[in-house]
Amino acid sequence: MPTQELTEVQQIVQELCLMNNKFMNKVFENNIPAAELLLRIILKNDKIKVKEVKVQNFIQNLYGHSAQMDILAQDEAGVYFNVEVQRSDEGAPAKRARFYSSLLDSNLLKAGKQYEQLPVTYVIFITENDVLQGNLPLYDIDRVIKQNGADFGDGTHIVYVNSKVQDDTPLGKLMQDFYCKDPARMHYSELAAKCGYLKNVKESEA
Repeated sequence: MPTQELTEVQQIVQELCLMNNKFMNKVFENNIPAAELLLRIILKNDKIKVKEVKVQNFIQNLYGHSAQMDILAQDEAGVYFNVEVQRSDEGAPAKRARFYSSLLDSNLLKAGKQYEQLPVTYVIFITENDVLQGNLPLYDIDRVIKQNGADFGDGTHIVYVNSKVQDDTPLGKLMQDFYCKDPARMHYSELAAKCGYLKNVKESEA
């Protein structure tokens, strides 16, 4: 679509990438292939099969702070994944990850259920900068027993993805796609297809 034929809104959309929350939400909304790709690459697990994905899922906390989650997905094994994109370092502190993890737990364990029925959960932050400052592309954070290094096994996982690392690995290429404004130049078709649709759709159809 030639630039001169685009409306002002469409021109703005042309400049958006997946690091923009609103655009990312539209791309992942009910988009199981895209969510599956994202989780498989970040968690290095090709067996993940997403059965449901929601965006901007609001979790109400009657006794304190509530939260609106960018992406909330569930796989066929009953595992829940919350994915957040944060361009501001202040938006991805360790205690926010802790809070989101606890909020998931409090809403996923129904009254009368046993603690062992809590599902496995992942809270994943994709950050614009290297928030944890370890010069790593990805940080896997699990609770361990200090004395012997053994996994505590509570089923909670926190992951930080440093989007600054955009190398030739699958994760690096995924992060390249998160900054790419041109769907034709993206590595992964699961993302490019929806991005291309949104960048070419008429405003009345968006």
